[in-house]
Amino acid sequence: MTQMSFWQKKISALLHDPLTKAFDIKGHEKLVGEICKLVGIEEVKGGSEEDKIASAFDRFPIPFERQGNQIQVQLNELEGFVHPLSGDKLDVGYSQIDSDKQRKYVELLKEKIKKLRDENREDDKFYHALWWELPNLIDISQFLPADTRVPNHSIIDHLDSTAAVRSCVEAKGVNASLAMISIGPVQEVISQARKTIDLWAGSYLLSYLIYQAIEYIGLNYGFDTIIYPYLRGNSFVHKTLQKEGVKLLNQSKLPETDSKVASLPNVVLAILPSSKVSEIIKECETRIKEAWKKLALETLERFRSNPDFGKSYNEEEFKNQIELFPIINKTCVNLIDDEDFLRKAMTQILKSSLHQKYMELLTEVRKHGGYSLNVGSFYSYIYRFLVSKMNAIKLIRYFPPYISDSTLDGKRETDDFGDPVRACFKVIDRQLDEEHVDLLGTLNTTKRFLKDLLSIEGLRYESTEDIADRNENPERNRYIAILMMDGDSMGKWISGQMAPAVEKVLHDKVVQGLKQIGISEEVLKMPFVTPSYHRAVSRTLGVFSSFVEYVVEKKYSGMLIYAGGDDILAMLPASKVLECANELRKMYSGVGVEEEINGVKYKFIDQILYVNDHPYTIMMGKKATISAGVAIIHQKSPLRFGIRLAREAERYAKEEIGRNAFAIFVMKRSGQEERIGAYWDVDGVDVVSEALNIHQKAEKLKLSHRSLYKFREEDLQALSNEFFEDLIDYILSRSDAENKQSEEFKELVDGMKKFFRALTKGNINELSYPIDLLRIVRFMKRGEER
Repeated sequence: MTQMSFWQKKISALLHDPLTKAFDIKGHEKLVGEICKLVGIEEVKGGSEEDKIASAFDRFPIPFERQGNQIQVQLNELEGFVHPLSGDKLDVGYSQIDSDKQRKYVELLKEKIKKLRDENREDDKFYHALWWELPNLIDISQFLPADTRVPNHSIIDHLDSTAAVRSCVEAKGVNASLAMISIGPVQEVISQARKTIDLWAGSYLLSYLIYQAIEYIGLNYGFDTIIYPYLRGNSFVHKTLQKEGVKLLNQSKLPETDSKVASLPNVVLAILPSSKVSEIIKECETRIKEAWKKLALETLERFRSNPDFGKSYNEEEFKNQIELFPIINKTCVNLIDDEDFLRKAMTQILKSSLHQKYMELLTEVRKHGGYSLNVGSFYSYIYRFLVSKMNAIKLIRYFPPYISDSTLDGKRETDDFGDPVRACFKVIDRQLDEEHVDLLGTLNTTKRFLKDLLSIEGLRYESTEDIADRNENPERNRYIAILMMDGDSMGKWISGQMAPAVEKVLHDKVVQGLKQIGISEEVLKMPFVTPSYHRAVSRTLGVFSSFVEYVVEKKYSGMLIYAGGDDILAMLPASKVLECANELRKMYSGVGVEEEINGVKYKFIDQILYVNDHPYTIMMGKKATISAGVAIIHQKSPLRFGIRLAREAERYAKEEIGRNAFAIFVMKRSGQEERIGAYWDVDGVDVVSEALNIHQKAEKLKLSHRSLYKFREEDLQALSNEFFEDLIDYILSRSDAENKQSEEFKELVDGMKKFFRALTKGNINELSYPIDLLRIVRFMKRGEER
């Protein structure tokens, strides 16, 4: 038997269970042998060290494993796939997968894997192709459970974890660590902008730099080692695989995100070999810094060779400032199974009481035939250590010392965008009618030329005037919107604080087995955090991001600047931003959107994404929400001000309203400011959709804004709430609306009653609130009244 190479071992890990294992649990190893023979890879039997650890990662401790009364669950016994975030059982059509369909799936699986191998004879290329295409080899693969007794994670999650651990196998066994790397500062880099290209460049630069670490890890240890962010379908990774000569089937069922979109968050979580983790992190840091330095020095060279770029520059100061960016934070924790150490650490460091319950559970399960413990059994606690270490590092925000008396043309100038550094370039903007000169430091000068430095084609980042031109009424409406969206309570979701209880994710047979050995209800209500849980969050955010570009740019004529998971930054015409934000939040949770993109039909319903009516993957679920901040500014307003206003609106939606909400902050050209916000849904009313419907009907019936103001008159406060609907009838009957006998007018009245009652809870003194929302919607649609 020949010694298997690193990539052959990785391939065998991805193939050690077939995607169709749940169809035939007892006979699945025979299929593994057939597939391995087809692709010329030595079969590694189930039960290897990496398989045991990956199983312990994701499978809650189950009793009777080593006894004759082992708990067994067949696929046809499942009521559905358990949503890993909401805990709901999802009907994904298990009952429709009869024996004929199972055979077809098996043959299709073998056929596609062989085709990948035929086109990728080199082992490293075949590995990358197999990893990339895994979810698309057969339908419903992402809903086929790795363990039917714990049906909250797919077989793909288990294969990814097994392959990740395989990278950490050494002579003496598995020696693995969790590692985290992040770069910044994020807000400062993004917000320093005058032009739309600056805004794009700040986000893209961060994605580009963090990808230097991701690419190094992926090409040397496998992309499966990276738990967060989700990388299948990512344009950065796709470009890398193409460059490496990897041949793909290109069967992705998701929209392809343009390579110009900043699609990666600023943080990476990975499973890495402990013996090399420090070396890997150091190399990642070096690659990030070298990539940044290369971009900066190329910018300097362009100025040297082309005087049209700028009027003057200070080379010495420029080079000094290169060292100020980026700030890189990194840490790691070894995966261990030392129970005594973990018990002490959980008590003394994390101040957690959950460890005691979990330790008691492990002890009891082992007494009743549970599998032996390994490092995978304690993933959730190791992850918490890791996050605590990273938070401690970030609390002490290190900034390289910066003191400078440098001058530019004899003057001590500072960066125009607010960066607290000396300006070292005078950059000419020749796109304006009158030549404009920006005084910029190294970071903002490099951002201005990033598009050309990276040779990014097809980048259409127009001016704010171009965005305003796409309003519904552009002659009068010269306002633009800056949209910021951010997932609610993401820290709690990722940490597992909001994860469903154990009893929700286990099959009833397992719950009964745990109760049989005396496991308490309190323990069964614990959340259980695993790599597959983190992969589910990461994957779902990645899937969501793949649709954001289409919604923002193709459907609502905006410009997507950043879409990295749950964070979105975009610029849109003021008249279209609310529809866009409302559709995105429904996609995020998977609660009621349909789209057709390039001939493919997508439905986001029941917390599931359906592709051409087939269940494809989960979305974040009905318990996971996203909030939005919208800034409405005039096209000539400073962009930096708009970014700050949108961030304030987002904070207002989250902290003042209470998440699952949106807020709109308007700054008119006159200087008048208005603010409004609401929950997305109130008493079954989709607030944005209903407000837009009311506006549309009011416009058709020519109901003026003066009529709306009558609802805000002070003497209405003397009326009691029993006159709530009578008042609406009275004011609208005396309004200047046309066709008051029409069915459309009746629909308007009924719609306003429902809308007003939902937002005011029937309190007549609160009518100004929904009226103000309607007035702002009207302004966003129409622009200035005069």
